[in-house]
Amino acid sequence: MLTLLTVLAVSVLLVLGVLTTAVWTGVRRVRRSRLVVTGRDLASDGAAVLAACRPGATPHRGAAVRAVRIAREQQLLRQRVDSARRAGAHLGDVPDLLPRLEAEGRRLRTALGQLVGVPVAGDELLARADRHLATLADLSAAVATAVVPPADEDLAQEAADAARGLRAHRAALDELLGDGRRTADPA
Repeated sequence: MLTLLTVLAVSVLLVLGVLTTAVWTGVRRVRRSRLVVTGRDLASDGAAVLAACRPGATPHRGAAVRAVRIAREQQLLRQRVDSARRAGAHLGDVPDLLPRLEAEGRRLRTALGQLVGVPVAGDELLARADRHLATLADLSAAVATAVVPPADEDLAQEAADAARGLRAHRAALDELLGDGRRTADPA
C-alpha cells in the first residue's frame, strides 16, 4: 500500500511539474510575442503623446516629446535596415546592434514616461535621451546612404549586347586577317 501511494505521489508531482513548465513556457512566449510587445509599445507611446499634449503647465513635457521622438527614430531605423537588407546593401554590424538599441530606447522611453509630470530634476536622463536620439539619427542616416539603388536591367542588357558586338567584330577582323597576321588578344 505504501508503494502504491509513493508511486501515485511521484506521478502527481511529475504531472504538476510538466504542467507548470508548460504554463510557464506559454506565458513567457506570449509575453515576448511580437503582438504583445508592439501593443505595449503603442500603449506607452500613446501615454507619452497624451502627456505631451496635456493642457496646462506640466513639468518635463519635453521628456514626453523625447520619448515619442525615440519611438519614431527607432521605427525609422528599423524600416531603413529592412529596406537595405532587401536591397542587398552591406550593413556591417548594424543588424546585430539593432536589438540592443531598441532595448535601450525602451528603457529610456519608460524612464521618460515616469519623469513626465513629476517636479524632480531629470537633466541627466534628458541628456541620455538626447544622446540616444543623436545616435539613432546618425545610424539611420548611415544606413540610408548605404543603400545602393538597383542597377537598371535595361542598361545591363545593353552593356552585354555591346560587349557581344565587340567580340563579334573582333572575330570577324581575325577571320579577315587570317593570312597569319593575328592581332594580340588583350584579354
